[in-house]
Amino acid sequence: MRKFGKNCALATGMLALTATLSLAQAPVASPTGKPPRKAPTGGGLLAQAGSADKHIVDADAAERGKKTYIQECITCHGPTARGGQGGSDLVRSLVVLHDRYGSEIGPFLKKGHQTQGSPAARFSQDKIEDLADFLHLKVGDTLRTSPLFRSQNVLIGDAKAGQAWFNGEGKCSQCHSPAGNLKGVGGKYEAIDLQQRFLFPKPNFGRGGKPTVVTVTPATAPAVTGNLVQMDDFNVSLRDADGEYRSFARVAGLKVKVDDPYAAHIELLDRITDKNMHDITAYLETLK
Repeated sequence: MRKFGKNCALATGMLALTATLSLAQAPVASPTGKPPRKAPTGGGLLAQAGSADKHIVDADAAERGKKTYIQECITCHGPTARGGQGGSDLVRSLVVLHDRYGSEIGPFLKKGHQTQGSPAARFSQDKIEDLADFLHLKVGDTLRTSPLFRSQNVLIGDAKAGQAWFNGEGKCSQCHSPAGNLKGVGGKYEAIDLQQRFLFPKPNFGRGGKPTVVTVTPATAPAVTGNLVQMDDFNVSLRDADGEYRSFARVAGLKVKVDDPYAAHIELLDRITDKNMHDITAYLETLK
């Protein structure tokens, strides 16, 4: 009986492993209801992407998207999608950054965005999703975790122009001071880290960053305030001062007020130019 029990346990373990491998090799469901995407090379449970998960790049799709990019986009947006002859930097594009499998890129192109050859409005959904994979690959290539990442010299701006923009059009001085919360910042971080910190400060939450505070007021109940956990078109959740998790359905009559300490930085991304970015970096580097 003891031997039989061991064999049963082994068989059960093998069945569980087989089920896990089958799940890992399953296709990724398309958020648009299209036929399932093939799991990326290597598979794994992380390949089972939900509708709100990070875009997972499929290598084969990205290669097909690369061909479309060369045929239709490269003249304006450059060989690395960082901008070219009159075309914007797609790696920093909010359309691309918010996109998932063509969810934002598709509608944008369908409006008739000018390309080098075929009218963008006629791109098939498959072509759009392949192009999205390629562009997300280019975004990934800029991250330090990418094998292609090479730290570039970002100290190419004018520090005096950066100071002027900091105190003027940039409105940075409304919240920050070289003698206060930015004192000595240029000696604490490398230039590339300085640049990333003022452009994308929110991911630093959890390492001294500030939480987003939300106040939810139901139609027939007292207001509840706490740190935002998650919010979408249907629900909003928070953790109150006692650490209790609270969730609310966003129904008629529910009021939601959001206080995001990084709102100014998020708004900045829509108007800051490459020159402003490098000028500010050069200025911050002088704050030793």
